[in-house]
Amino acid sequence: MNVQMLTSSLSQQLGLSETELIIKSLLAFIEKEIRLAELEIANIRERYGVFSKEELQQAIQDGTAVEHPAWEDYIIWKNKLVHIAYLHQLAISNRTN
Repeated sequence: MNVQMLTSSLSQQLGLSETELIIKSLLAFIEKEIRLAELEIANIRERYGVFSKEELQQAIQDGTAVEHPAWEDYIIWKNKLVHIAYLHQLAISNRTN
């Protein structure tokens, strides 16, 4: 089944317009991506026993966290926060439209 047929069939079944179905689907996808990014941050927090990326950076500088792979995890953490902020902005701007 192609995307257009799937969208049409599902929108009819659910009583939604195709546009509304697509928007709801994309928002659900964004929410899932945010949860996955937050989970990855939580795993890093747990791995190093820190609450913030600044604490991780301090632990690296103090030598209480092994520099490699801690720096990589620090960079991942920073990038995930940027990614989450971007996704939040997308979700907010599309919920109000």
